[in-house]
Amino acid sequence: MQTETLKNAKVAVVLNRSALCLLMLPVACLGWALNAYPPQDALWLCFSMATFVWPFAGVLFLISAGFHNSHSGTRIKKRTGWRQAHGH
Repeated sequence: MQTETLKNAKVAVVLNRSALCLLMLPVACLGWALNAYPPQDALWLCFSMATFVWPFAGVLFLISAGFHNSHSGTRIKKRTGWRQAHGH
């Protein structure tokens, strides 16, 4: 059980980092495009890239949210155990 939780956490971290890289990709493209193209063309290129890339980043964030384990159930069990031990 604990190894599955650890694997899920690692998958969630990889997906989150991939999504963050996709979010930053148009900014990196802007840095390159400003040197290669006129400013207006560079901005349009990066805007169009962001239009296509950011939805994929959103999908990766949603998928990674499914791999996060919720600790709230564990906290509730710990609290009830503490209450029973102390007569509450």
